[in-house]
Amino acid sequence: MYDVLEGVRVVEVSAWMFAPSCGAILADWGADVLKIEMVEGGDPYRGYFATGTVAPAIELANHGKRSLAVDLRTSEGRGVLSKVLRDADVFVTSLLTESRKRLRIDLDDIRADNPKIIYARATGQGTRGPDAEVGGFDLASAWARSGIANYLTLPSAAQPVHQPGGTGDCVGGISLAGAVAAALYKRERKGVPSEIDTSLLHAGLWMFAVVLNMEANRGVGGVDMTRGSRTAVPNPLVNSYRTKDDRWIWLVVLQPDPHWRSFCEHIGRPELAADERFATFEARAGNRGECIRELDEAFASATLDEWRERLATFSGVWSVCQTVPEVLSDPQVIANGYLSSIDGHGVEARSVTPPVQFDRAPLGPVAAAPAHGQQTEEVLLEHGYSWDDIAALKDLGAIL
Repeated sequence: MYDVLEGVRVVEVSAWMFAPSCGAILADWGADVLKIEMVEGGDPYRGYFATGTVAPAIELANHGKRSLAVDLRTSEGRGVLSKVLRDADVFVTSLLTESRKRLRIDLDDIRADNPKIIYARATGQGTRGPDAEVGGFDLASAWARSGIANYLTLPSAAQPVHQPGGTGDCVGGISLAGAVAAALYKRERKGVPSEIDTSLLHAGLWMFAVVLNMEANRGVGGVDMTRGSRTAVPNPLVNSYRTKDDRWIWLVVLQPDPHWRSFCEHIGRPELAADERFATFEARAGNRGECIRELDEAFASATLDEWRERLATFSGVWSVCQTVPEVLSDPQVIANGYLSSIDGHGVEARSVTPPVQFDRAPLGPVAAAPAHGQQTEEVLLEHGYSWDDIAALKDLGAIL
């Protein structure tokens, strides 16, 4: 855990992955994050992908937090939230307007408990427009509606390309965490608490921003970014190539001319460097089909391991299309601490860390995600409740 947000208190009333991932990042950065969960069952995400000692999805979105199980529908439970909010700095929620109003956790309600609190909302499609009150998950709002799924799906495909789980959630979560940090800075400098909004749709647009910007400006400088065949890309050195053992290598040489001769030597085809069809960027673009066929033939002649050795000294950018196990053992991932151990389960467990580090130090071990309501009594004692008070709240069903 870093200390950049040490002393900051965050209260979170949200579920699933999007807003909770923001809370996990804030906890990684040093904040004390209280996850408010329903008394019955808690966060419904707890029931997904939980098949063993460790629930990896829950860990990703909730590690480092404390869990307080409260029934906000009761006046006593809402009173508990009011006390917890009085010394909080940030309130994060992903509930829709109707639910926020029913539980009295809308902006005005929360600011009545704490006028200085920063209020952060995470929604599916934003707070305005015809679908503002429609719920969303990242597969629908960030992947399908943003245009990414359609763009990546080939016309001949039997079905749209399916996203990896939580893509929009993770992008939206770290965006919201950054916004919270900026709002804390503004409040420190100007004394004004912010109201923050982000959505899965907006996160999807941001992931797809290059293509969308090109299309939005087609008539004034944008270029056609329609996805085409790999055999027709204008720069054959920005393309994927299959190896002899059916693996793929990506070349990403955006300025290929300074690298062309060296590249041809590295792939064992030095004669291509002098071939007038391929001697310059313009020539290769004009003869792209022939050039790609030559490179396809070259890459198909050797295995991935052989290509790793041959291209090790090539100065242009390239990478292997890695499998998931390969990513987890990638020496760069390990050396930079991009995977962190999770403390608290009694077994070896790991989690991907947020893509930022402070003071040249890896994040280090993170505390395990709390069990449902694990710190309920602890948090109430911190906020002035006696054991008798806690027992009475339990009898009323206001807390777990």
